[in-house]
Amino acid sequence: MGSTCRIVVADDNRDAADTLVELIHEMGYEAVAAYSGREAIDACIALRPELAILDIQMPLLDGCAAARLIRLGSHPPGVIAALSDLRHWDEPMKSHGGAFDVRLAKPARMGQLSELLAKAVGPAPGSSTAVEGGTNASGEEAPEDLAN
Repeated sequence: MGSTCRIVVADDNRDAADTLVELIHEMGYEAVAAYSGREAIDACIALRPELAILDIQMPLLDGCAAARLIRLGSHPPGVIAALSDLRHWDEPMKSHGGAFDVRLAKPARMGQLSELLAKAVGPAPGSSTAVEGGTNASGEEAPEDLAN
């Protein structure tokens, strides 16, 4: 994918990361998977994405620590999103020390993901509008709020 990559997805659960990347591809965007906080940092340095989506609970280097280090780089993504399951949804964003701009429910809901991508990266090539509504891959409703 080279320098055309616009999105980095990091999750230590390889299936979850790969599924989210595949969904992003189906929506018309370029994305790559990273399977650790360290891999996310390396991908952001090499690819200069516009958006990084980081699982907040990864071993060794969690998403919060990785986000802070990514922000110290010379070309950090414009938006860094926390990928969080619903058990951690009610944690205030400030508890993550300002590491993240927004959060995305895990598993990702199509409408929420589409909104995040449109805001962070812009419309997908060849599309005029974002996909709306829907449920996540588990058929559950996820919170709509992308704000802090």
